[in-house]
Amino acid sequence: MMRVSATVMAAVLLIAATTTLADEPLKPEQLKKAYDDALVQLKAAQDRKAELAKENEALGAKVEELKKQLAASQGQIESMKREIADNDDRTFMLRSYHAAWQRFIRLYPEIMTRWNLYLGDSVLSGPRDPSDLFNPDWIAPLAG
Repeated sequence: MMRVSATVMAAVLLIAATTTLADEPLKPEQLKKAYDDALVQLKAAQDRKAELAKENEALGAKVEELKKQLAASQGQIESMKREIADNDDRTFMLRSYHAAWQRFIRLYPEIMTRWNLYLGDSVLSGPRDPSDLFNPDWIAPLAG
């Protein structure tokens, strides 16, 4: 609306300026030309305004879509954070249980012997020495 009124004002000023510069009266053809130019500019401004409104609507729809995607992504992140926390709790429990088992089995050598017989010498039995748990090559001697 501002652009339209500015265009009309410019046309009026142009007409007023031409009348003050020239002492002779304006011809109707000159007035008609100035009026037609103002109309063309007004039409162009209205077309651009309509075009910008369409672009604004499209961008608004895209923003809403991106907001939905962001909300879904944030939901997935929260879900993964909960899953990680649950896994951390379970991992801690299993590690502490395993450490307690190792202490227990060392206190009772006869149970350790029976446990080793139960497990046998298969690859699934794992390393016998707890320090082998931290050695990534512990399975190589069993496989070879």
